[in-house]
Amino acid sequence: MNKKLFIAGLDWAINTDELKTIFEQFGTVVYAKVVTDENQRSRGFGFVEMSTHEEALACLENLNASVQKKRQIVVKWKEEKARPPRGE
Repeated sequence: MNKKLFIAGLDWAINTDELKTIFEQFGTVVYAKVVTDENQRSRGFGFVEMSTHEEALACLENLNASVQKKRQIVVKWKEEKARPPRGE
């Protein structure tokens, strides 16, 4: 079951540590990352992986459309991209 989330609409001031803190209220954060450009400025989105599907679902249900630092965020399931087999 999916435990990985995509987060969009992040305030430019939210860094990876703050993103992790926001999601920790719903369980154990295995991984959190705010995506940045080559100058280390936020691109306004990121990814979070929770330790269980149930924790991830709680995040999705409670944080989607919530306001974090004056911006409404979007929390969705991270879509897994199909990867070709190695060596091809």
